[in-house]
This record gives sequence, structure tokens and C-alpha cells, in this order.
Amino acid sequence: MRARRSTYRMRHPARRGRRGRYGNARGSVAVEFLFAIPIVLFLFFGIFELGRHYYTRLTLRHAVAEAARFAVTGRSLDDPDTGNPMSRAESIQYVIQRSAQNLGVDVAQIVIIPPDGGAPEEVVQVGVQYEYDFWFQPMGDLLSPLEQIVVTTAMRNEPAF
Repeated sequence: MRARRSTYRMRHPARRGRRGRYGNARGSVAVEFLFAIPIVLFLFFGIFELGRHYYTRLTLRHAVAEAARFAVTGRSLDDPDTGNPMSRAESIQYVIQRSAQNLGVDVAQIVIIPPDGGAPEEVVQVGVQYEYDFWFQPMGDLLSPLEQIVVTTAMRNEPAF
């Protein structure tokens, strides 16, 4: 004698049909996307802004190091527009502005101590006080709207110019 098959079949929970466990789930992906997109965008723009900030700091460090290396030699440059010789301080400022030209460093932001570049065997300090402005405003509100980046270095001038 053969066993009779039952007509009742238990359905798997994942195969319950359209309504599922929590009812109709239509549109839930769109709602989840709306909750997730601001977080993803904030992370993306935050990483972009921090990379831009790091690039600015690195560019300023490089410009100040180049200017300090130039300052210790005691040389001066000729003005690229007129061809007239510049003072040592103007030459040091020009080297910084040329090295960081994409940042638009102003002469008022450059600090040279002593102001004339110093005498042989004297220590010269070269620096920049740059105000970094955030492009992504929520990141600026989180950290600060304008951040002051200060980069300085000091070197001893060569024994003879």
C-alpha cells in the first residue's frame, strides 16, 4: 500500500508572495536611497575638501622651502616685467608667489625676518600666513569657516654673498 501525499504544503518564508512579512515593500528602495544619498555625498565632498586642504598645505610648504633656499644664497632676481633688478626681499616674495601661483598668495601674507633677507651668516626666517577658504561649506562649518595655515622655515645665510 502506498502512502498518500498530503495536499497541504508548507511554503518557505521567502516565497510568501508580493506582500511579504512586512506588507507591501514597494518604494522602500527609494526611501532608503533618500536616506543614504546625503551621507554618501557628505563623505565624498568631505574627502575632496580634505584632499584640497592637504594639497594647499603641501604647496605652501614647498613654496616656503624654495624661497628659503633662494634666500640663503644672497642673490636677487630681475623683474620679469621690466627687467630691472629687484631687492632681495622682493626676490624672495617672487619665488614664493611663483611656486604657489595657483593659490594666489598675496605679498601681505609673506613674512621675511629680517625684512631685507639678512646678512651673511645671519639666520633668515621665511613664512606664509595663508587663509584657507573651504569650498564645501558644511565641512567649513564643521571645522571653521576660514582656517589660517601658517608655514615658516629658518635657515642660516651662506658665509659670503
